[in-house]
Amino acid sequence: MVQAYVTIQTGGGTSQNVVEELRELGKVRKANIVAGEVDVIAEVEAESEQDLLRLISDEIQSIDGVGRTRTCIILG
Repeated sequence: MVQAYVTIQTGGGTSQNVVEELRELGKVRKANIVAGEVDVIAEVEAESEQDLLRLISDEIQSIDGVGRTRTCIILG
């Protein structure tokens, strides 16, 4: 099992919609709008690194309003 935080920069006015769509994805444990350099942080869980890659590139990055993402794998 691989767990990670995914930080997301969104387009203007799209953060709420992005969070709502993230929360519908089964592998997203939490998603919240935050203040700071990024707009949204999601906590995700995947079976493997390949599964994590598919989640981010095929599902999260295809959500309307998602711009740049950065992934931080949880080590412990």
